[in-house]
Amino acid sequence: MDREDKLRGMRKSSLVVTVFAALLVLTGLTQIGLAGVAVSEEYERIERFEELTRQRTYYGYQAQQAALQNEYNRSSSAFFLQGRFIPDSETMTWTSPAVLALIALVLSALGFLVSAMVWVWRAHANMVEAGWRPKYGPQIAVVGYLVPLMNLVVPFEAMRELYNRSNGEGDDFAHSTAEDVTAWWTAVLVGMLVFSVMTFKLLVDAGTNLILMTPLWMEYGVFAFGFILILGGAYLFSSLTRKITVAQEEFLPELDAGPIEDEAHRRMTVNIVSGQ
Repeated sequence: MDREDKLRGMRKSSLVVTVFAALLVLTGLTQIGLAGVAVSEEYERIERFEELTRQRTYYGYQAQQAALQNEYNRSSSAFFLQGRFIPDSETMTWTSPAVLALIALVLSALGFLVSAMVWVWRAHANMVEAGWRPKYGPQIAVVGYLVPLMNLVVPFEAMRELYNRSNGEGDDFAHSTAEDVTAWWTAVLVGMLVFSVMTFKLLVDAGTNLILMTPLWMEYGVFAFGFILILGGAYLFSSLTRKITVAQEEFLPELDAGPIEDEAHRRMTVNIVSGQ
């Protein structure tokens, strides 16, 4: 397969990434909307339950206990620990909107991940085959997205290096700041941090005697914020694939095999001419 065929394949994989990113954003926003409806219905259910069980007269400690119980009922801790987020099996079928939206979200996420890894491999391999000696080769660049801890550092550094070198930068500027890459990674990293904090809170609630009674609406807002950041990261990644693909299509055909390092060294050469 010659370079033109490889660039054509990279262009196709970038298009596939863009399509799955669009589907992921659409299904993700749908899921956020459905979760908002579920939270609203949960508050209506709590109000009906409290109305049925409310005493007309409280005496001292009873009033304090009732207020505490009501606060717990409206918290995210009760929503998850009591399993209230699990829909009634009689109303939940394969054709239910919530189930269809979840299936579409999972399939979109899997399609996006697979097509993104194919593109990452091809983009790095193109530069290596053109004579580039990168810090992260195709194998490490792909593995860096999938291995815990590595995925906190390698994707950002590898993408920044790929972005700069695909635009013709030499060794000295291979790891310089790229705003498009920084915006993408900031969205992903902050979104991951939000979900990590929420997971930690859930583990504390479930595994200890400490109950963090944050309101359900507040936790939904935090979840929606983190999820939107992840979806934004997917969109920005697809944008990076398009920009880097265009850059390689313009830059690589001008090169013979292995000229990248030589060109960088030629730009840095200083000739000293001795005086007579």
